[in-house]
Order: sequence, then structure tokens, then C-alpha cells
Amino acid sequence: MIKIIPAILPKTFDELVSGLERLSSVSNEIQIDLVGRNVLKDQEMPHWQEFEFEIDVMLPEPHTELDSILALGPSRIVIHAANQHAKEALTQLQSMRDGNYPTLVGIALLPTAEPEVLDEYAGLYDFIQVMGIDEVGAQGRPFNPKAIELVSRLRALHPQVLIQVDGHAAGNEKELVAAGAERLVIGSAILNADNPKAALHEALARANAGV
Repeated sequence: MIKIIPAILPKTFDELVSGLERLSSVSNEIQIDLVGRNVLKDQEMPHWQEFEFEIDVMLPEPHTELDSILALGPSRIVIHAANQHAKEALTQLQSMRDGNYPTLVGIALLPTAEPEVLDEYAGLYDFIQVMGIDEVGAQGRPFNPKAIELVSRLRALHPQVLIQVDGHAAGNEKELVAAGAERLVIGSAILNADNPKAALHEALARANAGV
């Protein structure tokens, strides 16, 4: 069963709260994209009892935010390899996990990245997130089909590692799954849909067709 995870890219804490309320009857798993600044800093996770949270950290200095983010209790956290502090953040996360943090760690790659980028981070991540768009921290941008090729190459090289894709166009779910993706993260196409629950179910049907 391929999973679809709705995503919220909040510019403010209030925007996060309203997004979670909109998705409260849609999914029990949510990805929160932190871009530019940490809108969760010095806040309690809203609706924490209703959702399993994944936090995609697209902040300029992710290694300085990890204590406050992990204190919120996310199930998964994603660090982007394109960030200059990626290795420092991932190494820090592994050290924190030695203290019994249950959070899974993912590393995100741009659709144009080479699989060999991961060599530098061996042993520092649990899953891979392939970005479906070129502009990190944006929603509703055109899908880059190179993401499908990258998923296929990564699956051949890392057959046991979970691969998810963040950002894609409706209709290419089946191609991504055929290439080896097991989870798909969708932002505005669900959150801003007239009927978010219906949009999620339609995406699930396309992703699981033939699985």
C-alpha cells in the first residue's frame, strides 16, 4: 500500500494551525515544511494528539534548530543534502538518537542530484526523500520528470531503503511508484483542493493502481 502524506508549508504559526484544522479529517499523517524561519519555535505542536508529524527542515541553519524541533516529538525529520550544514545536522541527529529519540531521519535530494551524493552521508539517514520540483521550499511548481529517473536509480542502488517523493504532478503517481517510491508527499494539491479528502483518495487510487 503506497502512502500519500499531505504537506503544509506555513508562513506563520496561525497558518499552520488553520492548515491542520483543514486536514483534521483527511489524514492522520502530515508533513510540515519549515522554510525561511522556524514558525514552531517556542510553540507547542498544535493538534499533536491528532496527527503523526514529519518535519521537513528547509531552514538556512538546520543544525541550530534540532533541539527545539525534536522536542515537539515528530515521527520523522528530513534534512536537505543541498544545505551547506546538512552533514553537521545529520551527525547531530544521530548523536541525539543515541539518547533514545525515536525519530526517523531522512535525507532529501534535488531531482537533478546524482545518487552518489549519498555516499558522504552513509549511516546518517533512515530514508530518502526525492524532491519532485527544483525550487526547495515552494509548492505548486512544475514537476521535474528527472525525479522519476532518480528514484529508479536510487532504488537499484538502495533496494532496502524507503524512498518518498515530495512534490509531483497529479497523474504521475503510478510512474513514481513503478520507479520505486513508497510514499508520496503532496502539498497544495490536497490542502487547497475544494475537497481535500477527495483529492487525497484520488491520489491514493492513482498511486496504488497496479500495486
